[in-house]
Amino acid sequence: MPKLRIAPSATIQRIFFSFPYHSVGDLILSLTLVDRIHELWPEAQIDVAVGVSMGAIVEEIPYVSRTFRLTRSRFRQSWFAAYAELSNATKLFRAEIADTVYDLAVAPRWNSADSIYSAYLAYLTGAPIRCGYSESSGGGSVGIDRFYTIAAQGGANEHETVRYTRVLSRCGLEPGSGVHFAQNPIRALESIVEHRKARGVKMSAPVEGKYVVFSPGATNPRRMWPITRFAAIGRALEERFGLSVIVVGGPGDIRLCQQLADAVGKSAYSTAGKTDPVQMLDLIADAVLFLGNDSGPAHIAGGLGVRTIVISPFPSSCTVDHTNSPLRFRPAGPRVHVLQPTAPMAPCFPTCQQNTQHCILQVSIEDVQTVLDSLVTDKSEFASDHQRPLSVS
Repeated sequence: MPKLRIAPSATIQRIFFSFPYHSVGDLILSLTLVDRIHELWPEAQIDVAVGVSMGAIVEEIPYVSRTFRLTRSRFRQSWFAAYAELSNATKLFRAEIADTVYDLAVAPRWNSADSIYSAYLAYLTGAPIRCGYSESSGGGSVGIDRFYTIAAQGGANEHETVRYTRVLSRCGLEPGSGVHFAQNPIRALESIVEHRKARGVKMSAPVEGKYVVFSPGATNPRRMWPITRFAAIGRALEERFGLSVIVVGGPGDIRLCQQLADAVGKSAYSTAGKTDPVQMLDLIADAVLFLGNDSGPAHIAGGLGVRTIVISPFPSSCTVDHTNSPLRFRPAGPRVHVLQPTAPMAPCFPTCQQNTQHCILQVSIEDVQTVLDSLVTDKSEFASDHQRPLSVS
């Protein structure tokens, strides 16, 4: 345990949190650290730098003072993209950040192609304490460590929420390291919902009564469970409980989500392309169940404490140190269930390598049904006047 460098008190009044990424899932996992920072320094001003598309979510967190949005480079080639990203970060700093004097800057991301932009922004603040993980802890170059005054070590194979939150104790900024995988909802997400309700701006569901949320999209087809299987579960839930289905997705998922809604029938409604990220959060917050692939909406659902079933193509036979292991990157939350194949299908090894639906096909409708039955048995919100065994067709 490193020597305690500061006391969690009023000596830290302005904090810069550097997380300029463009992924919903990555952002949601990082919010456990934002929560912890707010717990340690409740009176401090917390400013957050994120990817431009993630700004809408962060701006809704009541205890975040200012949100800075880093524009994504339009270049695809690595050298051009790196130069453009650093240039964008410098412009953002000069235009919006430079006038604020920070006591602490935290850049928790590690061992990613974009870590340099996060560390660079923290460095530009000139905060006397700038902390993050040493790139050597992930087997990378230690060059980025020069941007920090304290570079933490450790945390290999920990879930991302645990590793993020422990960066403070590993840098000597709080005593102890008794942080464990989230057993409670992520407070930042809950506070967004509460704040939007209080302001009367929370989006209402486009269906009547109780509903479930389905999210059939993903970044790669290998991560996408078949639409026909989603639809079978949706029809069964409507038949047994009278539950409606809201299908969520981004603008790129409009066709896919509408296909799913049509396959479920009149009880389903697609909101793909009709909501921003915060409105999607509104809808997920009031769902009695979330079923989806391993993608951003699943992280929102898990973090909100919604009953969440995530279907992953990543086999349980693979090791925890793999870059896609759910043991490290699964949605956080108290009621998350991950369904995954036991082993990859040939020719894949050690995990699914295909760019089509392949290994994920081993997760059956019956597998989802088994988890649903366990949730229904234990959860009064699912109770109906006419209970009968869940059947799918």
